[in-house]
Amino acid sequence: MYLPTCHSTNDIATELVRNGKLADGAVIITDEQTGGRGQHGTSWLTSRGQNFTLSVVLMPTFLSLSEHFLLSQSIALGIRNYLADFVSNIWIKWPNDLYINDLKVGGVLIENALQGTRIAHSVVGIGLNINQADFSSVPSGRVTSLRLETGMTFHLAEQLPRLLLELEKVYLRLRAGRSESVRIEYRQHLLGLGQKRVYSIGGQLVEGTIMGVSLTGKLRLELANGEICEFDIKEIKWQWAD
Repeated sequence: MYLPTCHSTNDIATELVRNGKLADGAVIITDEQTGGRGQHGTSWLTSRGQNFTLSVVLMPTFLSLSEHFLLSQSIALGIRNYLADFVSNIWIKWPNDLYINDLKVGGVLIENALQGTRIAHSVVGIGLNINQADFSSVPSGRVTSLRLETGMTFHLAEQLPRLLLELEKVYLRLRAGRSESVRIEYRQHLLGLGQKRVYSIGGQLVEGTIMGVSLTGKLRLELANGEICEFDIKEIKWQWAD
């Protein structure tokens, strides 16, 4: 489903799937999203018609609630594999942001609906910077796009099937029971893995080394004293070096 403009593709997809009007694999894409959301309720800023702003409806009933992070890992890997056709040094910043070197190129917001202890359906919101070249409105400045990284301009209608194909490939691996291969590949592309970096934890700056991610999606960090702790997304923030 194509919409020239909308408030949020995730909101529209959620309403339609609840009313039984969208099937597994349905896609809603827009040129302009006026109320896009990221993690923690942050806004997702994008230029009209320049980037991918879309939501995919999935029905991963084969996953229990405790396995929800596998879906996040598979989506991040699919996007990463799509980007790898054009650029190198692509990383997944936990939990599911996409980076080229230390610059953000995309993000994912997954909203799950449960049926008992299983996931009934998931709305996967994806924002991916493709042709945008001006990010002066982004406060952090730590953003990039495929155009900035390659010098090329991309035809979005031609690129969409390629992106969806890569998402499908990893998702089908997950559905076929190959979850461990998804976990291993995700870890291989995890930004900061094995590197000492500074994080903000409880308002204090702490040096730590990312060791991986737990089965439930918590970040595993080795602190300076050798202790390994696990954090959820609300408990830890990255501190970028200038």
